Amino acid sequence: MYFGVDYYPEHWPKERWPQDAKMMKEAHINVVRLAEFAWAKMEPEEGRYDFAWLDEAIEVLTAEGIQIILGTPTAAPPKWLMDLYPDAYPSDVFGLTKGFGTRRHYCPNHKVYRDYSRTIAHRMAEHFKDHPHVIAWQIDNEFGGPCYCHSCLKAFRLWLRNRYKDIGNLNREWGTVFWSQTYRDWEEVIVPTYSASDGFSQNAASGVFVSAPYNHNPGLVLDYFRFYTDAVTEYQRIQIDEIRACTDKPITHNLMGHYSELDYFKLGKDLDFICWDNYPNNMWGKSSWSNVSMAHDLMRGIKNQNFWMMEEQSGPCGWQMLGDTPEPGQVRLWTYQAIAHGAEAMVYFRWRACTVGIEQYWYGILDHDGIGRRRYREIQQIGAEMEQLSQLFVGSENVSSVALIKSYDNFWSHRGQPHNVKFQYNGLLSDYYQAVAAHHVNLDVTAVESDFSSYKLVMMPAFNLVTEEIADKCKAYVEGGGTLLLTFRSGTKTWSNRMTELTVPGLFRELAGVELEEFDSLNNGRTVLVQGDFGQGTASIWCDVLTLTGAQVLATYGSHFYKGQPAITVNNYGKGRVIYVGCDLDEKAMELLMKQILQEEGIAPLLQEKTDGVEAVAKMNDGVSYLMLLNHLGQQAITRLDGAYTDAFTGAAMEENVNIPPYGVRVLIKGETRRSFT
Repeated sequence: MYFGVDYYPEHWPKERWPQDAKMMKEAHINVVRLAEFAWAKMEPEEGRYDFAWLDEAIEVLTAEGIQIILGTPTAAPPKWLMDLYPDAYPSDVFGLTKGFGTRRHYCPNHKVYRDYSRTIAHRMAEHFKDHPHVIAWQIDNEFGGPCYCHSCLKAFRLWLRNRYKDIGNLNREWGTVFWSQTYRDWEEVIVPTYSASDGFSQNAASGVFVSAPYNHNPGLVLDYFRFYTDAVTEYQRIQIDEIRACTDKPITHNLMGHYSELDYFKLGKDLDFICWDNYPNNMWGKSSWSNVSMAHDLMRGIKNQNFWMMEEQSGPCGWQMLGDTPEPGQVRLWTYQAIAHGAEAMVYFRWRACTVGIEQYWYGILDHDGIGRRRYREIQQIGAEMEQLSQLFVGSENVSSVALIKSYDNFWSHRGQPHNVKFQYNGLLSDYYQAVAAHHVNLDVTAVESDFSSYKLVMMPAFNLVTEEIADKCKAYVEGGGTLLLTFRSGTKTWSNRMTELTVPGLFRELAGVELEEFDSLNNGRTVLVQGDFGQGTASIWCDVLTLTGAQVLATYGSHFYKGQPAITVNNYGKGRVIYVGCDLDEKAMELLMKQILQEEGIAPLLQEKTDGVEAVAKMNDGVSYLMLLNHLGQQAITRLDGAYTDAFTGAAMEENVNIPPYGVRVLIKGETRRSFT
């Protein structure tokens, strides 16, 4: 198993490099990522390349048995390049040019910048193509959100022309007759920047500007996000092609979990494997364990295969301020959490805290003085354990009966018009994920294009934009015996972001066996009681008032003018069924509802009883079933197993009650085994 760090030899005198390499080896580190921000070091002026320093650093590292991942440096173009082409800087939603001084200061649609990116990627690949210790490549670093410059405008118009062929088709799909927005030709089409109405009426749910004002035509806004994903994917492919022309080593890009400005399902298609950057606790916030697990499962779901961690938090971090310092055992816990959900390489950010730049406070394994302390010793322990259990983890599979479907198109549509000030699409997905995971049941988080056939339950919350193909796929899945869960705000729009003229839930109407009579957006603290066989709870965001056209009632509203009307329904269809949840639910009610649904589907929990704060993940490798238990609490947890297990670390027999130390981990092999995975 690859176990490593992100290392920046250019930040330190070369006299220090051998000591760092020796300390890495002593911590069982066998891989480093290098050079992803070092363009100015590798090409100090146009056309003059210097890889000698990188060659020397690699030689020092490989002498200690450490392998290399190389990153193309295009996320940080040097000043000389930007001075030559100032129109390559990105523009924001106000039409203001973003300048030099941080990173990501380029537009991926700028043709000349693409040429320079192509060249530096080729030069690197050509230089290192035969190096026996370069095992993989990373393209750029953490691709970001949209630009609105002139290069993007030109590229967007071309993208639209290829998509719609005729300007009349665009006008019909977008409905530009509204507010006299009709375009006569492609040169009139705009990008969705700041406009007349944006000063007084921003998207109520956004809080702050994320990427754009949202008072533009919804079809325009949605298509712009689609275009930008395609543009970044194309920009990524330019570099991939240059590297693949020189070497067959695998290529990746470091994604960012729940980040949704780009469609990761599309971005991931050209990559050989997925990797991502995980910071559960930093200056911008602290993630719940289920939120991190969901991100891991989403990263696994992009290609429906295991992934790498390219940046895993190893110390307190922030730019101007710091998040909490990881407590003893937490870095180890985060490591095993990633492995539980499919990580088969672990690379920590960073080796040593940097003394300069905006990330001076982004601590790593070592502090600024380069001395190994508690965090270093914890990494040493983890590294030794990885060597012991590597064969158990690499190539393992997650065993899931439940799928949660994420759609970036639906995310963009909902964000632009969120229906209610409190509604967030990603938040609703997280609610359903947490409600299932809390019962110690595995989930996959994946795209609607994935194969549904292996799942007993597929959940598609708020699947707003729908095509005939998607509806037919869902119908076939249910007819074949699957259970589909839909919610409020499903089937209300076409794929062009137009409201459907069909009775809601639109293309899901026959499948769900319900029609929308009316709805109620809940505002100003108002709540509505919901009650059924699962128990009772409250809705605080949205209530669909439903008419039955074949479905049966699972829960009704207990208050307001639609008291007694259906809130949650189930419809038998073919060999399967469709559950329609017409409202949001508080956390406790959601857990109770999902417990009932899981029981009815015969999806058994991995533990005998629900244990708060303990995560259970079932895995399999080469016919061996095993269970990973993760205690996210700062105190000992006790849980009950569903059978006999063997502790993978010690070989001890484990059954019934098992103790898990604070922030502790158990890796338990099903049954009795003498097999070694070292």
